[in-house]
Amino acid sequence: MKKINSFRSSFLKVAALAAVIAIAGCSKSDNPASEESSSVAGGGKNPATVKAYTNEVRSNGSGGYIWRTDGVDRGTTSSLSTAIKNCMRANTHVDIITGGNLTEPIVIPGDNVRLWFHNVTIYRKHSGNGITNTRNGFECHDLILRDGSNGYGIRSSRASNLKFNNVRIYNSPWISMRIDSRESEAWNYTIYNLTVTNCTFDGGGGHGLETYGIDGVNIQNIVARNKAECGVLLNQTKNGTVGTINAYRCATNTGYAGYRLANTCSNITTEMLYADQCGRGYFVLSGSNNTTLKNCRITNGTGIGVWLENVANCKVLAGCTNDGVSVSGSGSYANVSTSGCP
Repeated sequence: MKKINSFRSSFLKVAALAAVIAIAGCSKSDNPASEESSSVAGGGKNPATVKAYTNEVRSNGSGGYIWRTDGVDRGTTSSLSTAIKNCMRANTHVDIITGGNLTEPIVIPGDNVRLWFHNVTIYRKHSGNGITNTRNGFECHDLILRDGSNGYGIRSSRASNLKFNNVRIYNSPWISMRIDSRESEAWNYTIYNLTVTNCTFDGGGGHGLETYGIDGVNIQNIVARNKAECGVLLNQTKNGTVGTINAYRCATNTGYAGYRLANTCSNITTEMLYADQCGRGYFVLSGSNNTTLKNCRITNGTGIGVWLENVANCKVLAGCTNDGVSVSGSGSYANVSTSGCP
């Protein structure tokens, strides 16, 4: 009898422990503060397996958007633009984990706003810029931005200490991304410290990436495709490094180029330029000085492949082009093969 009672006691203990584990598992999966189960319209991570972010915009699963701040859901709206606006304030990191349509520009409200879009697709269904910024410390990551009737994809003026990473802008009617020191007369002012990395600008009007009046740039791995004007245009920009620029069919049949440095750019070193079927390939002009392009492959353009026009100490160290070379200016040269590119 003692053995039977001992067995029953052990069995009851094991059963009780199993019940506790099962209840704990149910509680975890039913806790909305731990996991979200919203839609992923426009792409992005599956919210069913992603923990809620402190400040976020997500789908409510029925065509609307929920915004959360400080770990608390604050409201629901039918407008993605409104949800993002309600989520932003100075010194915040905001995660947008659902795509959709913008009905008005995203206007950055304060310094040090950081937007993570989680590779969702945002469509511009309004007149005006996709994102407008005049605040220091703004960051934008992992955004796919499409279309628009007019305006810039991203326009930032007056602001320093900016970062843009993995931003892809398609069919922007104006310049895809313009970063300048002022909305007008940018040549009279200077801003500082711009980083643009792993970005693509494809289709539409204007340039891919344009800067004006910046001291300190880090530009890496830029792809520009089918832009009406330059793939990358730096104006009055100094003290920076540029990695690889890959321009295809940019500025075709125009006086612009796949990559252009103008209006007294100085102390810019670029690692590699690929320019195919552009207008000019590499064009440095208007008082620019002390620029170096380490290597290039420039093919099938409608204008001169490498043109250093009346500039000082501007160099192309190596590369090839089948579109010709023109160099003028003190200390400037292009060590480039003109017999075609392999």
